[in-house]
Amino acid sequence: MKEIKKREFELMNSLCKENKLNLELIKSLFKEAEKYSYENATAGARKKEYLDLITYYSKQDKGD
Repeated sequence: MKEIKKREFELMNSLCKENKLNLELIKSLFKEAEKYSYENATAGARKKEYLDLITYYSKQDKGD
């Protein structure tokens, strides 16, 4: 399990660097999205919510 978390962190870190996003912001977004997404939502709805949150906060982080 530790190896999965380590790889997950490395991937997230590299994606954040590529897209010039704040790593701490993205980590907190994923925690919040995970916390709220499993309340009566389908897998498709959760995926859309994640994508919407990432899009919204990435625009905000870049100053758009």
